[in-house]
Amino acid sequence: MKKLIAGLLIGTILSAFVLTVTGYIDLRNATAQARSSIIELGSLIAGEDIVNDVLRTEERYLTIPIGGTDAMVAADQLYKSGPGYVRSITCYSDATATAGTIALRDNTAAGAGNILWSFDVLAVAYNTPFTVDLQTPFSVGLYLDFTTTADVKCMVRWR
Repeated sequence: MKKLIAGLLIGTILSAFVLTVTGYIDLRNATAQARSSIIELGSLIAGEDIVNDVLRTEERYLTIPIGGTDAMVAADQLYKSGPGYVRSITCYSDATATAGTIALRDNTAAGAGNILWSFDVLAVAYNTPFTVDLQTPFSVGLYLDFTTTADVKCMVRWR
């Protein structure tokens, strides 16, 4: 089979690489430096666990609001301006809560924007924390809106 010269390579490496009709890159004439810059599927990829034959990934989310110091929030809080993603919210109370609502909004202010999640707080104690898995994108911003007093605390996982 005839070999075609790959047109996208530059400099001295240009003459070292030859692309065949099947798409195989011929490295026989490539310099050692050019060969070392090629990444193949046989190479170790970031996060790859060769022993167990899997590619490991991990979720990374923020829990502290921008400019804040505590992950557990009990009053209205702007988490982010602009688009992002909310993973989940965890809430609890250490005493009987005051009836009201808690809402995550796609906005940068209280009482406005699309409601991503809403919870009607009853006048009971939420001693066991509960987590709601949201996995929802937002576009304007992420705002936690309380209409109850500061007796219910929430932690939002977002990016």
